[in-house]
Amino acid sequence: MRERYENIEKYGRTLKTKTNFLNYLDGKKLTLLQAVKCKCYDCTGYYADGKSDCGLKACPLYPWMPYGEKEVKVKKILTDDQREAVVDRFKKAKLSKKSLKSQEKINGKL
Repeated sequence: MRERYENIEKYGRTLKTKTNFLNYLDGKKLTLLQAVKCKCYDCTGYYADGKSDCGLKACPLYPWMPYGEKEVKVKKILTDDQREAVVDRFKKAKLSKKSLKSQEKINGKL
């Protein structure tokens, strides 16, 4: 692990991602986006040859690759019925969550 840390210090491009990756190696937690960027940093050899697209479009993290070619994502168009169904699901989930919280309060007071 120490050798890896030293290689990053020696060959890694100085970026915010480098700092985040070294922090991770020191045991600190990362956000999901920081973790994705750190994996790209690690996979590309610490961007030692420059910030560029890795070209690994089969990688599941590629859409979030910091220097990757960004594809235009097509927005899904919902019908009115689909939109209403989504709204209803969210309302039911919200009510269910409120119901659970109030039940926990009641049980906690008993």
